[in-house]
Amino acid sequence: MNNKTIQEEQARMDKVIAIITAEADQLKSEYTTKLEIQKQLLKQSSEIRINNSSSEAMWETSGELREFEQNLTIKSSELIQVQNRRTVLEKMQEDPYFGRIDYQNLAYSEEEQIYVGIGSLFEDNENYIVDWRAPISALYYEGNVGDTVKLRIGDRFQAFEVDLKRQFRVQAGKIVGMIDTDNVMGDPYLMEVLEAGSSSLMGPVVATLQKEQNRIVRDTQSRNVLIQGVAGSGKTVVMMQKIAYLLYAFRAHLKTDEILLFSPNRIFQAYISQVLPSLGEWDVEGNTFPQFIQQRVTNFKMIPNEVGENTAIQNVKGSSAFYGALERYSQLLKNKYLLFRNIMREDDVLISKEEIQEIYSSIDSKGTLAAKLEILRARLLQRLDELRVSSLDADWVDDALQHYDTDSLHRFESQSHNIVKMESYMRQQIVSDAFKPIEHRVNSQAHIRYRAQYLHFLKSIPNLMNLESFHVSTEEWSDHIGDVREEMRKNRFYYYDMTTYYALLLQMKGMMTQKSYQYICIDEVQDFTPFQMRLLKKLYPRARYVMAGDLNQNIWQNRLDYDVLKNIFEEEEIKRHLLLTSYRSTKEVMAFADQFAILDDQETKPIRSREKPEVLFRESQTFTKDLKERLDERVARGERIAFLTPTSAGIDKVVSFLDEWGVDYQTIYTDDTIMNKQIVAMPIGLAKGLEFDVVVGVGTDEIIASIAGSNNQQIWYTIFSRAMHQLYLITSNKDSKLLQGIDPETYKIVE
Repeated sequence: MNNKTIQEEQARMDKVIAIITAEADQLKSEYTTKLEIQKQLLKQSSEIRINNSSSEAMWETSGELREFEQNLTIKSSELIQVQNRRTVLEKMQEDPYFGRIDYQNLAYSEEEQIYVGIGSLFEDNENYIVDWRAPISALYYEGNVGDTVKLRIGDRFQAFEVDLKRQFRVQAGKIVGMIDTDNVMGDPYLMEVLEAGSSSLMGPVVATLQKEQNRIVRDTQSRNVLIQGVAGSGKTVVMMQKIAYLLYAFRAHLKTDEILLFSPNRIFQAYISQVLPSLGEWDVEGNTFPQFIQQRVTNFKMIPNEVGENTAIQNVKGSSAFYGALERYSQLLKNKYLLFRNIMREDDVLISKEEIQEIYSSIDSKGTLAAKLEILRARLLQRLDELRVSSLDADWVDDALQHYDTDSLHRFESQSHNIVKMESYMRQQIVSDAFKPIEHRVNSQAHIRYRAQYLHFLKSIPNLMNLESFHVSTEEWSDHIGDVREEMRKNRFYYYDMTTYYALLLQMKGMMTQKSYQYICIDEVQDFTPFQMRLLKKLYPRARYVMAGDLNQNIWQNRLDYDVLKNIFEEEEIKRHLLLTSYRSTKEVMAFADQFAILDDQETKPIRSREKPEVLFRESQTFTKDLKERLDERVARGERIAFLTPTSAGIDKVVSFLDEWGVDYQTIYTDDTIMNKQIVAMPIGLAKGLEFDVVVGVGTDEIIASIAGSNNQQIWYTIFSRAMHQLYLITSNKDSKLLQGIDPETYKIVE
């Protein structure tokens, strides 16, 4: 690239940045003005009082208030739009665009040129930057120089021929690198991006989108999408860019609060927190599934699940068969087995549980369990009305009359002007006050013993499904119910139990009030159980689903695969995309890791090469010296290092030699921890989706023995595939189970 071309491109960029700065300054002033207008409207609306002097006056002032509320809503929306545009412009000031495409529209033989960035920029009818999500920008991702590419523009396809593809590297508004390429990434830049060090935050990704990824991002025809790929293939990148693309393509009909994004844990949430803003979108609601459930079952504390502690019983609770058993159980409850409690007023029984059962049995309902319980609620309220009337002359009301204070007596006297009416008013008030909390409990269905009902459901499971197919005996199941009962007494639930308990509540109370979402986006979908997926589909049946995952990383040993998903979605289409190229790890790391993968049809295709993984023996006399020397060198380079183990208990084994070295490190046991050290030690369950320059997988015999279950290949595959550049594996000795059956040519032993 000659200097003149670089200077010309820099001059253009300087001009563009000046335009961006001018627009940002204008919007800053506009934002201040609009904010002041909104403040004035808020002040005026607070001064409006509903005039109840007549019906006409009431309607007039009510209409005035509604008009103010509408204006406030409009002004708030305008403020948000201005602020979002300002934020995009601030990012564009540093890096206005990353690519240029010169092309010909073959229908009109017109030569055109666009520059592609995270946002658009117009001035005086000139298009300086085109948003990467615009239809024409697909040329940047789809076409190579000399290619003829057909794109859908508006309601028809048009053909374009690519004449030039140029990629820029920009820092603080200055072009620090520029290349003309016939490959979207430009190999030198691709390798530079991938060879760079890892970060505690996922960086901008829009400039590195690959052709196969771009097609997934821009696919709006498929109702449900599964992005299935090997470790490091960009599944999360594609999902994030697809969310940003959907918000752009359907901006008139889709708002950010109509998308719900699930991440595997809160550490990963923090890691990807800047991706959508870097793509020009904000305020997409993020959650983890445990958070999602805990927000809905607030009277219990969740006991988090641990990798390696997954048992056959947990496989039962995560299965589709278990969800089917719950649905059959709810049908049984329409006729019997419902557990009621007395409706009380202090120590007096108002409606006995036997009477409630009698009322319930008398209801002839062909609807759902929730519908029948709603009828029961209405009838109990009617019964309370009868009891309220009969209670007016009750002894407890006489007692309450004797304890009224002087002020209350004067107030009733002023209302009635009659001693007989006065006493009647007082009795009605006493009864009304006494029955209000009782009515509230009936409305919330507190007459149902939900906790006992859940235990009864668990006890019914041997009759509702085949436990033997999960290798669980009835005795083991009974013992487990005892464990659940003990935790419930402490107001605690295991993760799987809290999910099931919530699902049971939904069967009994109906869907309750659910926020409406157009899209449910799930990253690391293999971490979800079939039960959880069925629950989500029940909650949001009309939503579209975008799912990303790698079934080789199913560290929780959930039985979720494509066939199960198709069964859950029934007649709905699921478009599956398979990504096999790994942009994270080297060929050497993945050649080793792939031997722990369980899916033969997902062989990884890495594009970088470095050193083979190295195996160090914990029982070796030189272990400490060998590992410390290697890590000291990595630390000096500024590389991020993660010690990863299958379980939290394994971290304690790591700490011993890190303390011995006097290393500055951080242990991470919970997902509310912020990673802030160059060296971290954490269980793999908290490292899902993350990447590190160097990974030290700790798999001594003691750690391997502590993992429940016999098939733990996915755990080790996930640990090893977190490494970007170098992998070290710590085993006890050369006879380690981890190395049995592993090609010795794919690793080096440090001796």
